[in-house]
Amino acid sequence: MAPEHLAATLAALQAGGYQPVPVGAVPEVRPAQPGDLWPRVYARLVEDRFARQHRVIDLTARADGVMRVAPLDHAPAPLPLPRHTPTAELHVHSPRLVGLSSRSALLAYRAYRRSLKDVAQALQERPELQAAQAVFAVTLLHAPLAQSGFELLDLPPARARWYGLGFRLLRRAYGTHRAPSEGVPKMAWLSREAFLRLHG
Repeated sequence: MAPEHLAATLAALQAGGYQPVPVGAVPEVRPAQPGDLWPRVYARLVEDRFARQHRVIDLTARADGVMRVAPLDHAPAPLPLPRHTPTAELHVHSPRLVGLSSRSALLAYRAYRRSLKDVAQALQERPELQAAQAVFAVTLLHAPLAQSGFELLDLPPARARWYGLGFRLLRRAYGTHRAPSEGVPKMAWLSREAFLRLHG
């Protein structure tokens, strides 16, 4: 980074909740270990590739931002919408959420709820999300979404087992040992109008 850009960059980072501190003052900072390699490999080979293929929009510029969103040109089952309806699919930034959860479950929950406002802003400002008529997520973390006004839908059993396997792999990849509050993934959804009314 050029020195003349440092002041503006620091201001932007501070606005996003970051604070400049000496490296030794960063909580839990330590030298890398062999076990750290697997999460990085998984992120590069799986999550980054998925994000590129599905045009996932990263909404994690803030220190507590944990959401990403992908524009879809269809409404996957079991959404009660015509198949050709454009939608927006929510994705949690797993490493960020795991890191926040390790510090405080309440901190992670507040970040989760706050990040829904980032999604609402993206729905209103991002051209690729203008046509989305619904917001949905397939997740084990559906209880916080239900508390945020989302309607929960059961997945077909085979699909629920497949997603459950994927979520267990994510947990292993990012080293979280806290059991999820729910054992069976569900689809949580809201219409665009309802989502913006509740979280915009």
